[in-house]
Amino acid sequence: MRPPSADSTHSRPDHRRTGRALACVTGVTALVAAGLTAVSMSATAATAPCQVSYSVTGSWPGGFQAGITITNNGSPISNWTLAFAFPGDQQVASGWSGTWTQSGHNVTVASASWNGALATGASTSIGFTGTYTSSNTDPTAFTLNGVACNGGGGPTPSASGSSSTPSSTPSPSASPSKSVSASPSASPSSSPGQPGQPSVPATCQPLSATLATSNEQFSSSAESAPPDTARIQSALSSCAGSGKAVELKASGSNTAFLSGPLSIGSNEVLLVDAGVTLYASRNPANYQISGKSTCGTITSSDNGCTPFITLSGSGAGLMGTRGSSGSQGIVDGRGGQAMLGTSETWWQLATAAKSGGSQNNPKLVQSNGASNLTLYDIDLINSPMYHALFKGGSGITVWGIRIKTPANSRNTDGVDPQNTTNVLINDSYIQDGDDCIAVKSDSGSLTSHITVENTHCWGTHGLSIGSQTAGGVNNVTFLNDTVAGTDTGGITSSSNNGIRVKSDSSAGGTVSQVVYQNICMTGVKDLIVMDPNYSSGNGSAIPNFSDVTLNGVVSVSSASSATSQLDGYDSSHPLGLKLENIKLDVTKTTAQYANIGLYNSNITASGTGVTVSNISGSGSVPSCSFPSYPAL
Repeated sequence: MRPPSADSTHSRPDHRRTGRALACVTGVTALVAAGLTAVSMSATAATAPCQVSYSVTGSWPGGFQAGITITNNGSPISNWTLAFAFPGDQQVASGWSGTWTQSGHNVTVASASWNGALATGASTSIGFTGTYTSSNTDPTAFTLNGVACNGGGGPTPSASGSSSTPSSTPSPSASPSKSVSASPSASPSSSPGQPGQPSVPATCQPLSATLATSNEQFSSSAESAPPDTARIQSALSSCAGSGKAVELKASGSNTAFLSGPLSIGSNEVLLVDAGVTLYASRNPANYQISGKSTCGTITSSDNGCTPFITLSGSGAGLMGTRGSSGSQGIVDGRGGQAMLGTSETWWQLATAAKSGGSQNNPKLVQSNGASNLTLYDIDLINSPMYHALFKGGSGITVWGIRIKTPANSRNTDGVDPQNTTNVLINDSYIQDGDDCIAVKSDSGSLTSHITVENTHCWGTHGLSIGSQTAGGVNNVTFLNDTVAGTDTGGITSSSNNGIRVKSDSSAGGTVSQVVYQNICMTGVKDLIVMDPNYSSGNGSAIPNFSDVTLNGVVSVSSASSATSQLDGYDSSHPLGLKLENIKLDVTKTTAQYANIGLYNSNITASGTGVTVSNISGSGSVPSCSFPSYPAL
């Protein structure tokens, strides 16, 4: 959503392959593509100084995801640069566990700070998502620090792409993973997870809980002056730069921490153990920003409250451990509890502001320009406002989080990447009272290379881009995601959208190279929404949705009044849209100022300034499976 105003080592079930504590999407300048077969060139590995194994872990028409494992068979090295070349027209879009660059066919990946050292025989894994247009042939030659691997030569770009065609392997399901279960498995799996998954670091300093609660409330003295603020912040200050964690642990029946705002510094993690909850203060005074609007009130601006948790340094992380039952550490914003000294909850304040003004409510987690950030296996619940807002920065990994807040809690967005680059959101479950995901950009700040995959939404305002797009939004992929219009408590979203790109002339910009791939929706009212007139903007920042592709979109059990809106701004700024493999159970559509290409789509459009044509396409309509929300 748009802001209301202008303005030790921990064991865990090995059901997913782990990476590294602060592994993030880092420094990607373009999206890569490859074929559908695994390439493991090991015939001469015994004599080669390095070995590279390349495999595609997922594929869809025009794009894919791949992993690369690098093994050093030579002398120990302290950092590395991998180089290879694509024989076709592939482009890198999102990569992780290294800094990715591409020039023409040539791709280089420089090691991250934590995976550069490779002893003899040691390996590390990296990964990326990619696109292609006409050719998707695997690379076959790799160098590590300029030395040829696998007994072969270095990258030799071909003068032209291969004529090979994509595999006809069936389109992947929109279920959350290759093996769907209602809740995370507690038993080991033989299937490796996707590359880039973080892991929990060693502990720098453990802290034991001294509180317990069964109703989110504490004694009046604890509520007035949260007792854990100082000791948690002191531990974080001591551990900053260590690459390790401040660990919040249970002590007998004491499983609760109560704190005011916290700041996580550079290269450290705040780790909440499974079964432990970190509760946010209900006292607005604890969040007050000096000289700004009064926190906990409605004013003309919403600038009065500092977030509960600020990721203030690059390399910061907020993580949980996962128990054998699948439970994770919890951060509870207590948005449904009355603010201290009042009878009004944070959520009620937000509802009251709908009549005019802006609520001054704290966000649960926020960053402001920091890079290489991680949210991992943590539950974020009951936020007074946005759950996770990333403003600026690059290299952000959100993996395995669960957000759970009622669908009628106003302005409680799930995850908002804003003015960011190189973001990976994966394997997450999100229920809230606003956008599930909202990808945004402000004037002068491009947002690009965002991947949202295997993520599932309940009762939200949908998988969104906007409404701020003034700085430009490009290279965004939503892949294998699901949207349910009703939350787990039976509350239907007040703005029940599935796929939505939204903006207006007060905050518009160019939106391009956006792909929604294998998206399944159930119980949704506004199925596909391309809306350049989202609110009553009267500025000169014209929205231009120039290049959006939907490939593999299915709706079931839609509201009887369901519809889709396919609008461009005007004849000079038409919507550029491709609809491939679309199967909606309600096909009513309105459109204006749009150039629409169709392939295997059961919806079409007509209206002022609308042109519809048949295009070449590939793939098929996905098979849909809707997961249950995991037990917290």
